[in-house]
Amino acid sequence: VDFSGNAGELSGLAWLSGNTFQAVGDTTGQRQVYELNIGVNPQDGRVTGAAVVGASTLAAGYDLEGIACCPQRGTWFVSDEGQPPGGGQLREHTLPDGGLVGTVAIPAPLQNVRPNFSLESCTWAAGALWTANEEALAQESALSTATSGSLVRLQRFDHQLHPAGQWAYQTDSFGFDTPQAAVERSGVADLLALPDGNLLVLERALGFGYRNRIYLVDFSGATDVSGIGDLDGAAFTPVVKTLLWEKNMGFVITRNFEGIALGPALGGGGYSVLLVADNGGGTQQHLYALVVNGVVAPPPMAQWRQAFWGTPAATGSAADDADPDGDGLANLLEYALGGIPTVAGQAPLPQHGIVAGKLALTFTRTLANTDITLTVQAADTLAGPWTDLARSANGGPMTALVGGVAVTESGTGATRVVQVGDLYLTTDPAHPTRFLRLRVTHF
Repeated sequence: VDFSGNAGELSGLAWLSGNTFQAVGDTTGQRQVYELNIGVNPQDGRVTGAAVVGASTLAAGYDLEGIACCPQRGTWFVSDEGQPPGGGQLREHTLPDGGLVGTVAIPAPLQNVRPNFSLESCTWAAGALWTANEEALAQESALSTATSGSLVRLQRFDHQLHPAGQWAYQTDSFGFDTPQAAVERSGVADLLALPDGNLLVLERALGFGYRNRIYLVDFSGATDVSGIGDLDGAAFTPVVKTLLWEKNMGFVITRNFEGIALGPALGGGGYSVLLVADNGGGTQQHLYALVVNGVVAPPPMAQWRQAFWGTPAATGSAADDADPDGDGLANLLEYALGGIPTVAGQAPLPQHGIVAGKLALTFTRTLANTDITLTVQAADTLAGPWTDLARSANGGPMTALVGGVAVTESGTGATRVVQVGDLYLTTDPAHPTRFLRLRVTHF
């Protein structure tokens, strides 16, 4: 699918919700994240339309290559292919302001990268963040050739962003020498972590045309090489990879696909998968639509628990009614409000005020929380009875349930700011005292 927009050299893509995707471009020094509106057929995953609708500038970055959304944290991770210390980084940001939350500590071996072959990829799912170098590190093996691939490292970080395993991965060769010999290459263009914990690798080769392959990685029996500084001559077992899809795009510079993203679940089964191309400059953009089947995703709150405690089970500190950070908010409320359940006071609490002469409640909700219902209720006394004023179900918009109730939503990105007004004026003599509350139900 082709579309136009002022977003050059797209190299990474991530889905937020609905038709909203975010992409990074690898134009050196620009630090741009583009918001894309991509229509996906809810049954078969075909792209029905695409447009660039906005852009943000990140607080840091040099040569942006990969992007991953972490709805559980309300943040985005972006990989940088430049050279350390300014480049070759994996950073966490807020959007749309582009603020820097922090920088993920990259293990020492992965910091010794070759120019233009460092952290090309970035993905998050199932409570884990992944990245990889595009081609061999400076101290290891050689770059890809016509007859052999390149040895790279798949790096995993846990829900606390601590290094949690590193595995060797052998890329393919680019086939055979061609008139493009001066620029021939083959490496890991991007990674895609699936909701069930599996990992896909997008390999991109330039030889006789731009060739893409997608592999499923099997870590069974593979060696964790975190403690091996130089793989050359070391004893280890690399991961096993299974080819799922491949296509040669020919010598069309604008079809150099180097980003991959998981889109929404499809009614016909499976999930949408989109590839995005580096267009080499200009304004013409390209997407390629695929479908991945056989993925069973845990519910959103189970993924949220996995992100913070490393388990999807609602037990112990991860239980719905637990309050591990001791700030008086149970995990279910932290989840609903977009809080950080492991840090006290890091949830944006609902705020009350007077709007148009009526008591109003203002709070945030997260679009990815499709397994809870938020209901704003009102009463004359704390003992009730409580009347339902407005409701948001399955991550959908807050909707008034009673005539005369004013509801507004604002914001973009992973969260929305919701304001719900009461039925009665504060001067109503029949209701001299009023209370509003937010009720959260997990199903």
